[in-house]
Amino acid sequence: MAVADGDVVFVPRGHDSCGAPYGFEMNYLNVMAGPLRKWRVVPAPEVAWIIERDA
Repeated sequence: MAVADGDVVFVPRGHDSCGAPYGFEMNYLNVMAGPLRKWRVVPAPEVAWIIERDA
């Protein structure tokens, strides 16, 4: 789906990926809910090297 400046997007399930081209600003808010709030982030193997490189 394409979103524009000022849009709000609700992602009830699946992935909530986001991105912005170089030179543009992006604000991203991720809200967790429920009794146990634990991040379970697992990068895709194809891009995990980027995270390790930048660590």
